[in-house]
This record gives sequence, structure tokens and C-alpha cells, in this order.
Amino acid sequence: MDLKDKIAVVTGATGGIGKELCLQFAQKGARVIAIARTEEKLETLKKEMSGEGHLFFACDFTKIEDLEALLGKIKSELQKLDILINAAGVGVYKEIEDVELKEWTDSLAINATAPFYMTKMLLPLLRKSEKSMVLNIGSGMGKIPTACRSVYCATKYALRGMTLSLASEFKETNINFIHIALGSTLTEFGPMTLKEKEEENLKGKNYFTPQWVAKKFAEIIENEKFEDEIEIYPSDYKDIR
Repeated sequence: MDLKDKIAVVTGATGGIGKELCLQFAQKGARVIAIARTEEKLETLKKEMSGEGHLFFACDFTKIEDLEALLGKIKSELQKLDILINAAGVGVYKEIEDVELKEWTDSLAINATAPFYMTKMLLPLLRKSEKSMVLNIGSGMGKIPTACRSVYCATKYALRGMTLSLASEFKETNINFIHIALGSTLTEFGPMTLKEKEEENLKGKNYFTPQWVAKKFAEIIENEKFEDEIEIYPSDYKDIR
């Protein structure tokens, strides 16, 4: 899929990976609809992006009324949609006794419910594209049961199951569904700070950079043949358990 003149919705647009995706898509000539939690970070992203016609929306995915309002705005602005990337996510890494109920419900809302509802409500626009795709950024934790990550694993297992089921459901249509099982990346995501991850990286733990991940995702989208699921792990990722 040639990204030039394509319309792409990206959630989590100001996070490490989401931001790099927005910048790369804009550079390749796509029109980007960037969605993130805060207006302030979106304003910063807006100044860094090249090209014209991009849209920027703030939305709190833990509030269904915010999500419904966002979807109304998107549907009023677009005639079609070529790419939907669900990159927004939250990571709760705790023993179950220490998990608050709100952490559980917020994790489900952001990691599973938002991608479900974004997909469901934007299907009419995706159907109007000659060849469209929904790319859900999951995690190896959606395939690898891991101690002290029950909340995160549960939401990522849900995202993976939904994506692969939809890939089967829409197999003979113009809409392609892809699940990315992604490994450790140098971002602020999760309980560790970026600085802590960089220090671990210097000590030998392998991490991807957000720039490398975004480039890899762009290559996947530009490919003419799409796989339902793609694993992208650093070499030592499966030693995490």
C-alpha cells in the first residue's frame, strides 16, 4: 500500500511509537488524524509534522462519552479511511493483590474497548477504501503469560483474540486486520522510565527504538501482502518470564 494520499487514524499519537508513526506517515504524504489524551502534546506534535490536512483530537479513552464524541467528529470530517492504527495503551505491572479496580477497568477501556469501538464505528469509512487495514499494536504479553502482569496480559490477550477473529471474519473483503506482537521498546510505556530502560540497554538488555519500530510498521503497511499476525521481538525478549 502506497502511503501517499492515504488517510490514517493513529491513536496514542503522542506516545513514543505513535508519534514516530505520525511523523513518518506525514513525511510519506499521508493525511494523519492524530488522537491522544492531551491537547498540549498534540500541539507539540502538530508543529513537528510535515504536510497539510492533518487533524488532531484529544480523547480520554476511559470515558465512553469522550470516545463517542471523538468518533462523531471523525465521521463528520472523513469520506473514507484507509488505515486505522490502534497504538494507545497502558501497562499495569503489579501483583494482583496490589491492583486497584480502576487500574483494571481503565486498562480494559484503553487496551481493548477503545480498539473494539474505534473499529466497529469506523467500519463504514474503512469499507469505502479500495484496500484498507486495521493494525492493532499488541504485545508479546498477549501471547506469553507473565507473572505480575496479569492485568496487562489479560487486555493484550483480548486485543489479540479480537484482531485475529476479525482477520478471519473480513478475510474476503477489502479490510485487512493485522496484530503486531511487539517486544520491548525504548519508550515511557510501563512502570519503568525511559532513562531506566536506556540504562538497562547499556547493560545489555535489548530494546527497539521507536524510530525503528515506526519504520518497520510502515514497511508492513507498504507491503502488498498482509499477514494476520507478526511477531517483532528483541533477541532476549522471551527470557522475560
